[in-house]
Amino acid sequence: MTIEILVPTGGRTLGGATRAVIETLLSRGFQNIDPPESQVLEVELRNVDDEDHPRSVPDEVSPADLGEEIKANREILRVRVGLRLGCFLLYPGFCVLQRPDDFEQFEADPRARQVIGREALELARAFSASELLVCGDTASDFLGSEATTWDQLCEVITEEEVPHKRIQIPPPKPRGDA
Repeated sequence: MTIEILVPTGGRTLGGATRAVIETLLSRGFQNIDPPESQVLEVELRNVDDEDHPRSVPDEVSPADLGEEIKANREILRVRVGLRLGCFLLYPGFCVLQRPDDFEQFEADPRARQVIGREALELARAFSASELLVCGDTASDFLGSEATTWDQLCEVITEEEVPHKRIQIPPPKPRGDA
């Protein structure tokens, strides 16, 4: 069973969210989420006909151009960005970090909770999310079909008894003037 960290992307389009993730990965902006060692991101665009169209960033296309391409093509439903371990799955309104870890291990092992927690917090901060879900059983399967909003996703996850934790993100601490 994989583990997924799901966050809402706020008002960003699928193209805008994809561009933000890719630019952050290429600039080493994530501290806890590692891009592939090759520094070339393999990106798959899935359309309404369930066809995948692979792209290589930045070799074939820049993050900005890919973001614009996605915005212009309303038939793209999902973007997959490969990582060293796992991948990002981006859907309209959602960013999912999918890892090959086990949800039961996450619940039982304090060290696993720390690792996933750091990644989850970093991802939530990247999208200014006020809450996130850490789920097992590929919760992203519900996105776009049974759930198109954050509230619908939370309802479906609960109804389908998908193992999960819903986590509220505290606001950033104000910086003190010293």
